Amino acid sequence: MSSDQKTARARDLEARLRKTRGILFDLDNTLYPMEMGVFDLIRERISQYVARLTGLGTEEVMALRREYISRYGTTLGGLMDRHKVDPEGFLEFVHDIPVEELLGPDPELSAFLQSIDLPMVIFTNASRKHAERVLKTIGIEGFFRGICDLEDTGYLGKPHREAYEKAAGFLSLPLDRTLFFDDVPLNIEAGRRFGALTVFVGPSRNGLGDLHAGRVTDLKSSFGAMPWYKA
Repeated sequence: MSSDQKTARARDLEARLRKTRGILFDLDNTLYPMEMGVFDLIRERISQYVARLTGLGTEEVMALRREYISRYGTTLGGLMDRHKVDPEGFLEFVHDIPVEELLGPDPELSAFLQSIDLPMVIFTNASRKHAERVLKTIGIEGFFRGICDLEDTGYLGKPHREAYEKAAGFLSLPLDRTLFFDDVPLNIEAGRRFGALTVFVGPSRNGLGDLHAGRVTDLKSSFGAMPWYKA
């Protein structure tokens, strides 16, 4: 990419940021670092659930989960379609983890969110109960207009377009006026395709997202010139 192309891209990105009118935040591994281990435990619980349901071994469970995620977007989608699993019971089981022992208050994140003068919504493939526990434990539950959880999307979840539109509806905005944070490449790619300005949260970008952040709070400098950021 030439210097002129880079300059044009930077100007376009700044213009889109200025037009942002609301933010959609993923929850797990986005608002807290993945090193905290919360989602690792959730993954283990999902695999345990599938193993008990199907009687499959570890490798077979992982293969089945990959198949379901590829076809349905989530493991639960496949379990509901193929095995008639009760989604509420599944979500209760997989989120039965010691969140309060793994996470704690994050003053830096709180200050960052407080500086954003835009409506913000949690957009998660988890349950509302799990999201509320995480937000309360971190100490940021007061910053969000609402939580768009898996039930709200009819158990479709990301990366289905209907789920993104439902989440944007919590902000009363079209997707092309939202900024979307997530740590899952497939979800980021879908968000960009549906018109959202995207932030990939993770250790390396690998060409993902319009913006990249190792942690959400790394975007202080990028947001500094925005009229909606009141640092």
